[in-house]
Amino acid sequence: MVITIGAFAQDLIVTKDAKKIDAKILEVSTSEIRYKELDNLDGPIFVLRVDEINCIIYANGKVVLYNKPVDEAAERAKQAVALAKANQIGSLFGSYGSGEAGQKGNPLGRPGYGNSWSMAGRSIKGTLPQPSNDFRQEGSVTVQIRVNAAGKVVEAKVIGGSVTDEYTQKVALDAAKKAKFTEGEHDQIGTITYIFKLN
Repeated sequence: MVITIGAFAQDLIVTKDAKKIDAKILEVSTSEIRYKELDNLDGPIFVLRVDEINCIIYANGKVVLYNKPVDEAAERAKQAVALAKANQIGSLFGSYGSGEAGQKGNPLGRPGYGNSWSMAGRSIKGTLPQPSNDFRQEGSVTVQIRVNAAGKVVEAKVIGGSVTDEYTQKVALDAAKKAKFTEGEHDQIGTITYIFKLN
């Protein structure tokens, strides 16, 4: 929106660095103001960005503030909440079946090792789907997933890990595609990492 000022009168612009400019304001928009210096109305038109201005005091006495004081405590709290949300990571660790961790082909189930997921602001529904036990190579596979607003995985691709065997990567992809997450406002990117251990 642009407002054009038509009357010739003295306006005062106060910048953020406390500079005072006697001016005739010509135009005000949401991003900038255009003005002429009061002592040189036939001179050039100057432009100031709104973020450079502290306030404007118009000739009729109206004052417009462009940099309102911020409640610093409230702002810090708001930023902390946003940061916590952005960094929220879910993870799930555990064995792949009671008494079967030693069987050849089963993922490792020792404490401190296991499968994990990361999806900021969302939780896994139920449990993380486990890959089948017919994999061919030991190591890790990290799968990038795209989850829609309903929580369903709509895309999955291998983006990392130590496993190079394509079949083992496919086993991880197939499991990742079955994961279900809580609902969100829009599609979201996350990761699932599977750990494979041959015994």
